[in-house]
Amino acid sequence: MITVHTLDLEHTLPLSLQAQWGEYENVEASLRLRWEARHLKLRFTVQEPQLRRMVTEHNGHVWEDSCVEAFLQREGQNTYVNVECSASTRLLVGKGENRLGRQLFPPSFIDTIPVGVEILENSNKQSRWRLEVDLDLVALGLVEEAEELPAVSLRGNFYCCGDKLKQPHYLSAAPIGTLKPDFHCPAYFVPIRFQ
Repeated sequence: MITVHTLDLEHTLPLSLQAQWGEYENVEASLRLRWEARHLKLRFTVQEPQLRRMVTEHNGHVWEDSCVEAFLQREGQNTYVNVECSASTRLLVGKGENRLGRQLFPPSFIDTIPVGVEILENSNKQSRWRLEVDLDLVALGLVEEAEELPAVSLRGNFYCCGDKLKQPHYLSAAPIGTLKPDFHCPAYFVPIRFQ
């Protein structure tokens, strides 16, 4: 279970993302979470040998860049929302029951999602970067307008990837038991609770 508090991000404990489908040299990622009103605020910190920021439009192939992701599902529902964030600040946001046939949110909606990237280090050997994103859970269709988040039960997982980096890598907050890389696996989502 992942528990989300109302503490400032600086005062929350980082959640380490673990390597899936192999080991990756000099790759580390962590996540801090907090909630406020109807918002889930995320701060990913990533260290990897290469920083890739090629995607220039929303709903592009952000997973090929240096990328972090949040997949969220209302407990009891079949659909889930995926928010995938390139280090270029371009996002892909979709909704559906599985990998196929996902309905993408329009770029005009994605433009309303506050997201920021800070490059902490970038050399030929290593990059470190931080991404913060503020997700309005009502706008994403995961929470009703009048609901208080502590009364809501979500499921989900959080990821870091980079399919087109020289060293592709895949990390997640909760383990995934598939043979090949696949983040679109609601069976491996874990409970998310707001306190």
